[in-house]
Amino acid sequence: MSADRLPSQAARPPAVEAAYVTPAALDALLRAGRSLMGEIRFGLAAGDPAAPHPQAQVGMAQLNDPPLIEAWLSRQPVSYHRAGRIRFARNDEVLFGCIALADVAPAGFEQVVRGCYAEILPFLDAQGYPQLMRMWNYFPAINAALDDLDRYQCFCRGRFEALQDYYAGQFDQRLPAASAVGSHDGDLVIYFIAAKTPGRHCENPRQMSAYHYPPQYGPRSPSFARATLKRLDNSAHLYISGTASIVGHESLHLGDPRAQLEETLENIRALIERVERDDRLAFGGLDGLTHLKVYIRYPEHLALIQPRLDALFGPQVARLYLAADICRAELLMEVEAIARTP
Repeated sequence: MSADRLPSQAARPPAVEAAYVTPAALDALLRAGRSLMGEIRFGLAAGDPAAPHPQAQVGMAQLNDPPLIEAWLSRQPVSYHRAGRIRFARNDEVLFGCIALADVAPAGFEQVVRGCYAEILPFLDAQGYPQLMRMWNYFPAINAALDDLDRYQCFCRGRFEALQDYYAGQFDQRLPAASAVGSHDGDLVIYFIAAKTPGRHCENPRQMSAYHYPPQYGPRSPSFARATLKRLDNSAHLYISGTASIVGHESLHLGDPRAQLEETLENIRALIERVERDDRLAFGGLDGLTHLKVYIRYPEHLALIQPRLDALFGPQVARLYLAADICRAELLMEVEAIARTP
């Protein structure tokens, strides 16, 4: 098989695709026949509460002008449902789900996180979509102290314990791509994409696997893969986790947003190139990127970051810029991405 071809299969409409769009553009896509699987609004007013699809608000100010909605769309028929606290949409291949919880008390935060994951994992098995591809986790005060840990470390312990309990001996093999980022106010929001059939969870040759981090980063390591590769429709999709200026397990370029951005891009490039070699795929390196979500700790750094990304990617890569706190206090930004083969 050549490096840029997937196994022969009949063409079928995409099961799920991301879009960073204005409300008007989203309406146009829906009128054109797309189905809305999920809608995440960053710093925007809530959508229609009576709408059947999963939706959530995240307390992060947008740095885009005009502001955009993160929409997950399908060109296949979609149905909408609710199970416990989970609102979800599904088609024949993938499921998009969301939990949004308001007023989570700091003292009970870790237990709430563990409870959310303990609800999501058996739910996916029961629905017949057991393969997690991508997860997002947003919550306020990510760097705030809670007893002898910070809130991110408490989150990591709650998530780890639920995943460890459910996946048992398959823990390392089942962890999906993920992001965990600090909002400035609002709910605990967890949303995710899962599939009926497995993808491949991928690691980065420049970085220690997060789930093997040493104990200096907390009593339980972050439980995620650096990316998940999934073959959907007639192409390969690479969902890249939140990525920062970390090599090995150490944060680099403290206080220098430009250098942190370059190190982050090099990490993303190395990950894509490893997947290309291992899976005989041709993303084209960074040219295969279709979406970037850029979290920036200090909004004034946008002027240092955006011109570099504009020059590198031009208009062909959708970008969403958000004012957010990063899991380590010394990190000034984090970037997540989606790449796709032609």
